[in-house]
Amino acid sequence: MKKMLVGTMCFLILTSVISCRKYVEVDTYGSRTLKYTVDYQYLMNNSSNFSNSYILPLVTSDNFGTSVESIPTTWSSEFQNAYIWAEQFYSATQSDGGWTNLYKHIYIANEVLAGVMDSENGSIDDKQSIAAEAKVHRAFAYLSLVNQYAPIYTPGQASTQQGLPLLTTTDLFQNLSRASLQHVYDQIISDLTSALDYLPNHPTWNYHPSKLAAYALLSRVYLITRDFEKSGQYADLALELTPGLNDLQSYKGKTSTFPVLTQDPEVLLSKTASGTFNAPVNPELVALYNANDLRLQMWLGYSTNLQGYQYVRPNFTYQGIYIGVRTPEIILNRAEVYARTGNVEKTVELLNKLRIARFETANYVALTTADIASDPLQYVIDERRREFVGTDIRWYDMRRLTLDAGYYKTVTRIYKGATYTLEANSPRFVYPIHENILELNPEIGQNPR
Repeated sequence: MKKMLVGTMCFLILTSVISCRKYVEVDTYGSRTLKYTVDYQYLMNNSSNFSNSYILPLVTSDNFGTSVESIPTTWSSEFQNAYIWAEQFYSATQSDGGWTNLYKHIYIANEVLAGVMDSENGSIDDKQSIAAEAKVHRAFAYLSLVNQYAPIYTPGQASTQQGLPLLTTTDLFQNLSRASLQHVYDQIISDLTSALDYLPNHPTWNYHPSKLAAYALLSRVYLITRDFEKSGQYADLALELTPGLNDLQSYKGKTSTFPVLTQDPEVLLSKTASGTFNAPVNPELVALYNANDLRLQMWLGYSTNLQGYQYVRPNFTYQGIYIGVRTPEIILNRAEVYARTGNVEKTVELLNKLRIARFETANYVALTTADIASDPLQYVIDERRREFVGTDIRWYDMRRLTLDAGYYKTVTRIYKGATYTLEANSPRFVYPIHENILELNPEIGQNPR
């Protein structure tokens, strides 16, 4: 019997999601069966069902300092382990929140997709809209999982690369062996493209998927899979829908007036990190900012305790770290594709489109083709670093750039007197599967370490 708790919309989920084939027992007081179309709409309307995601890509990326000797006691053990790309991140008494949250999102989406089309008292349009939203949330979850727990997508090899357990139904006893990496990406693309016709151009609230968010996610997918032409095409489709962009000069000196998450015009699909992470920003990254860049002045603040700059953007609204889909990603995806094809003029045009909203008008000097002509791709990569500081996108960029000769630089960290490095061909670009999950489901198999 499918059940949900009224108000909190609690639901049956797998213990540790797929790490055990037993359902969690829930109190049935005040509950009702998922019978009517509106019941499924309630599930989609409850933003908490799909918002809380993961945090470790912030820890493993090179956005943060190369040495944190002065602050390790402020970190939980999994942060310390992830920071040095250790063999295991979690102890036997801990759970992997990112894995669990994302597979929970997948389970809810599968529950909706399994029942909504046969639900009662709803129009076919309403049912198709609900199903489309569920597909976008499932695609986001799998895209996040595959870029943390699976190998870097390599064209021509993905059909033989190990992917993830691919769950598309609520069957309790389905096979948990990993699908190929190509199969997982095919499912992500299928979910997004099949949802498009039933999504509004813009969301009513940005925790609801829209055509704009789906286009942006498809652009991300194809950038990661190195189909740059399609990445650019979907970025263009998204830009045609005129996504919003915040003008930072409007909030200089008054960041408390910054729009909250659900009203932020440049947040296209709202997701938040599953916690906070405080560490000094990598000095190399800080040095990439112009002194007049409002991202440096507003998003970063010097911390005496951390002995370096800290990412303070979450303090604008105190709603956590945003890790969903935002307008700047679309702009920079398109700029990167232009840079890769040698179209310097269009690359500069898009860079200026973003950057003019990141400087005060009086202090902004527009980029010219001459400024970036020597290496337009590197300039776009640097702009992505400036824009995506403190978010998950940098980790995904690091992974895919290992396939571009000359654009990935080995990361070196000093921690507790030892030196750790992350080379371009390192297996540590793939997160370990929690041993507790493997004990219950050995067919999943551990990632090489």
